[in-house]
Amino acid sequence: MAIQKCYYCANPLNEEDMVIKPIPLKTKSGYRNYKRKFHIDCLPKYLKEHEDIKFREQENSDWDQVYQYFKSEILNLPAGANLSKYCVERLLGLRVGKFRPASTNVRGNKQGYSFKTIYYTLLYSYDAIKKAQKTVEFNNEEHEINYIMKIVTGNINFIQRRLDALDKERKKVEKISKEEKKKIEQPTVAYKRKGSGRRKVDFI
Repeated sequence: MAIQKCYYCANPLNEEDMVIKPIPLKTKSGYRNYKRKFHIDCLPKYLKEHEDIKFREQENSDWDQVYQYFKSEILNLPAGANLSKYCVERLLGLRVGKFRPASTNVRGNKQGYSFKTIYYTLLYSYDAIKKAQKTVEFNNEEHEINYIMKIVTGNINFIQRRLDALDKERKKVEKISKEEKKKIEQPTVAYKRKGSGRRKVDFI
């Protein structure tokens, strides 16, 4: 029996912590509701992120950055050209950690890699990709795309770890900054002895 996985995080599901929710997904004929399985804790996160317009706009912007870079810098296609369906599917497959996704509804999921991670991995892999394009004799476009994706997938975990480390350091700096700001905003308390000998608190 196949292992059931959460639609949001792609981790295994147990019956006791599983919920089923109809999700509107885009099809050729419009939007249709499909039942998807989630962890109880993952469903609110999925719904919140999909309701967050800014989050969706950022994902769309990041995807466009990946698409345009791959088209112009990796494949050297002219401005008016479009990536092939196969190429788009392979790029979207990276987004959800699959060879090719079952559909193009990949935004908002935590499985796989973010478009930002994919973009930075393409930048990092640029020299290796260009060397392969000059030295390898490809049979067709799919062969070339698959070869490029092999290079990218070989580097993407390294880039993800680097980005995670940078994000962790950024959060640490932000935390320290907030703590220092809080200290500055707190009034300094000084204790002064008055003639009576009793302590009295003054705020400086």
